[in-house]
Amino acid sequence: MAFVSERPVSEVVDSGFDLAFVAYPEALSRLPVSPLWSFLFFFMLLLLGLDSQFATIETLTTTIQDIYPKVMKKLRIPITLGVCILLFFLGLICVTQAGIYWVNLIDHFCAGWGILIAAVLEIIGIIYIYGGNRFIEDIEMMIGKKSRLFWLWWRMCWFFITPVLLMAILVWSLVTFSPPTYGSVLYPAWGTAVGWCMIIFCVIWIPIAAILKIVKAEGNLCQRIVSCCRPAANWGPYLECNRGERYSHVVDSKKEKEHEIPTVSGFVYTQQ
Repeated sequence: MAFVSERPVSEVVDSGFDLAFVAYPEALSRLPVSPLWSFLFFFMLLLLGLDSQFATIETLTTTIQDIYPKVMKKLRIPITLGVCILLFFLGLICVTQAGIYWVNLIDHFCAGWGILIAAVLEIIGIIYIYGGNRFIEDIEMMIGKKSRLFWLWWRMCWFFITPVLLMAILVWSLVTFSPPTYGSVLYPAWGTAVGWCMIIFCVIWIPIAAILKIVKAEGNLCQRIVSCCRPAANWGPYLECNRGERYSHVVDSKKEKEHEIPTVSGFVYTQQ
């Protein structure tokens, strides 16, 4: 394409939506049997979109399942359908005449930072709060005992490499932040404010859930934080037959309710 148009590659192919919906289709139109390649390319995009939707719907419905297990068991199909319809109506704004600006705004703020922040908190929670060695023991309960050499690389990644890289990327993206633009159009100040509100809305539930668990815990502030940062008495596989030696000492969740597994709702559902 750059050779035919006699322009530099940087001017022909650009990142973002133009790459998928302008540059690639034009390149495919120059290939032999171009309709076939064009069909396969856009069919691939359709499958990618469906795959993302499956993951999103499963995340939402699983959360509802954890909070209201009995309701979800009876009304799983209607609730799943309701979630799909709600997301459909929320996405209608992206197909209006100003839809591309909304899509670009969402992509600018939510596509990267939300995942980075969640990943940083997840690695901190699992490795430094729950305990990396305890996490390895949980894995070994499923795959069998492994040597220290086997876990050396994983320990390096989990304890040092991954947290450092994630924090470096997050800090660098914040330092080099620039107001969103689409082509030559600069978003107004209220548009940037809406973008910040979107990313805050995505991640604010993590500290809210943590604060709720601390408030519900017993003791002074330090004791509450410590109790919320360690496994509960009945932490482990739900069925006794799956506990093995590692969790053979845990409290039976059917008999001991006061030491429940920490969740947002605080509910421990029983086997039906």
